[in-house]
Amino acid sequence: MTTKLFRESAEAFKRALAAEMGCAPEDYQSHGLAIVGRPTASREPHLALATTCGAGSVLSVRDPRLGDWARQQQLNANQRVFLPSFLEDLAAYARELGHEGAKAHSASGGTVLAADLPVRELPPGFALRELSLSEQEQLRVGGEFDNALGEPEERRRIAASRIAFAVVDSTGAPVAVTGIWDQYPGVDELGLDVLRTFRGNGFAAVLTIHATRWIRSQGRLPIYTYGFTNVRSMNNALSCGYRPLWFIAPVYVPSDMTR
Repeated sequence: MTTKLFRESAEAFKRALAAEMGCAPEDYQSHGLAIVGRPTASREPHLALATTCGAGSVLSVRDPRLGDWARQQQLNANQRVFLPSFLEDLAAYARELGHEGAKAHSASGGTVLAADLPVRELPPGFALRELSLSEQEQLRVGGEFDNALGEPEERRRIAASRIAFAVVDSTGAPVAVTGIWDQYPGVDELGLDVLRTFRGNGFAAVLTIHATRWIRSQGRLPIYTYGFTNVRSMNNALSCGYRPLWFIAPVYVPSDMTR
């Protein structure tokens, strides 16, 4: 069943994604492949990004020569831009062009909100609170919450951080963290980590719903992404009212991601 909230969320995200990629929102409704140049104002630092919302696919490139190469491949199905072989060959060509260290990355799935769920309660002995900036910095050094807060060298992502929340135990130590950052204009993404020994207690859902409600209270669109092998994260998104909408796969230079 397609909900009104999902339709509104999906259309709003397609508009935001298209603006970042440099295509028209209608390209995601087609059954073809659009190869476009990345707008200079785009927040995306990747050399190339393959995106789809399930019908048409878009390959957005920062270097127009990569687009020329992709057109020469004469792909017989638009979804083939997501094949590891295509992305690896595109990265190899990028290195030939002088983009030193260019590499491909597997696809991630993206979801938007389809149902507004009520707050969930924590087990006794645990509490939910906001993390200060200094606490976030300390936790990044430890590396246990890098999906939620980013790694210390991810300066671009850290600069876009808006707020972070944690589930803490009776000593005040964080056992689960969610971070929220300004991904696109009007769009906030949330990241999530739960310490392995505390998984299975519902902390991921508590934080996801809390973060979602906070984002919506700011008048912004919440999104939740997951690596294609992360079944646990995908199931958490589904249980918290999110529904899959898009996939994205990059070719990138690692140094571009830390500027």
